[in-house]
Amino acid sequence: MNQDILEVVDELFRRGLQVSEIDIDVPLVDYGLDSIRSITMVVDMESAFGVRISDEQAASMETLRDVVDQVTALVTVRAGQGEGDA
Repeated sequence: MNQDILEVVDELFRRGLQVSEIDIDVPLVDYGLDSIRSITMVVDMESAFGVRISDEQAASMETLRDVVDQVTALVTVRAGQGEGDA
């Protein structure tokens, strides 16, 4: 798991959900994540990481671990684009 992404995502969700701590494996709905907050969190992550998160990807992210794994995958794909592998 990418520790840098975890730290940013953890901070975004703690601030957005107004909680002091989030267990990485507890469903985010248990912390009060609803559809409005979910949209805000997705927009914040897209801005923070320079990625595009589809509605399907967002819907599959139930825990903080899911979010970190998904964002890590998107960042990895983005980093691979534009690099010329000759």
